[in-house]
Amino acid sequence: MLVLPSFRESTIAHVINRVYQSGKITRADEHHFLLAMIAEDPLSTEEQSQVRDLIDRLKMGLLRVVD
Repeated sequence: MLVLPSFRESTIAHVINRVYQSGKITRADEHHFLLAMIAEDPLSTEEQSQVRDLIDRLKMGLLRVVD
């Protein structure tokens, strides 16, 4: 059976990929992640892993925070 990702999963993956390609994270990106975290359904294991990786890259200085 084919299981398609939810809209949120594909959106989170899209935002993360865009952040990685540009090397920048914006306030709008931050807002998107905050909304995903407070949504009724919890983040999937894959989403949690992706967000942790993004945070690690921020801590290492591999991404710039821009407005």
